[in-house]
Amino acid sequence: MKIQQETGVARRIAKREYEERHRKNSQQLIVEARKEVAAQEYRVHLDLLCRFANHLLDSLIIPDPITDLLTSDEVMARCLNKDIYQLQPFLHFRLESQRENRVLRLNELLFKSLREHTQRQSPWEYLEQWKMARDSCTGKIREMTKGIHKFLKDTINKDVKLGERMAKASGNRLIWESIVDGILIHTWLADVVGDEGEIARVQGQSLTRLGASWVVFQGKAPDQTQVTFNREDPATNEELAKEVVKNSRWVTNYLRQARRQLITDMGDDLSTMSENYNALETSLNPLVLRPLILNTLCSICPVRPE
Repeated sequence: MKIQQETGVARRIAKREYEERHRKNSQQLIVEARKEVAAQEYRVHLDLLCRFANHLLDSLIIPDPITDLLTSDEVMARCLNKDIYQLQPFLHFRLESQRENRVLRLNELLFKSLREHTQRQSPWEYLEQWKMARDSCTGKIREMTKGIHKFLKDTINKDVKLGERMAKASGNRLIWESIVDGILIHTWLADVVGDEGEIARVQGQSLTRLGASWVVFQGKAPDQTQVTFNREDPATNEELAKEVVKNSRWVTNYLRQARRQLITDMGDDLSTMSENYNALETSLNPLVLRPLILNTLCSICPVRPE
């Protein structure tokens, strides 16, 4: 009644106006809260997409003749199954036993979202070209490996005792497989990648390796491709190492002549992978990707705040 007396406005009207104002203020608070939540969720969405894009690029590596001959589909499967969210506090998995499946599903959703955001730019043709080149290259590496096996098998058949002596002096029953790996990595690094190097014999000088002889197929090759003889007397170890060097050099020289086109084609595949990787990397650079995401929508986008 006091308000009515002071303002001349009926009490019911004043009460109705007050309730309407209160309702509008409440709605405004809800709208502001929703905007804040939407902004936060959109930042998470943006950061996850950029994180996944970097992870995708990190997964696209050139094949390795010894340790990595995965197909392109296997490379992509490895990428999608990798957990890159260990340090993300906003991602919680109630049951850790289900984490692998949930990580896979999250990565698949992010990959789909990334393609939707970038469909106008169409960078994914670069990925397809990269995959084709990798599969082509790994197929040629396998073909080269079979060729080396064949050449060395002829040597084994000609001199069975030589193989037995090598296995005994090295302590490695699969000595010929090790030599195949050594020749393969030498051909890959020297003739395909372009890192020059010679197949060489090394004589042990230190107290721990005195009397041993081993073969280094390429200076930049991993240590596991070396063949070591240390189970016999120094002269025998040296003789066998020289025999490996001689046979390996003969095979590599033969490959350079007989399989020259195959080696050239592997180099072309590497160039194709490199060119398409660089183009994809440019398209997924955060400086390019972030504005693109902000100006497009995908099927899992949070509602963007105005």
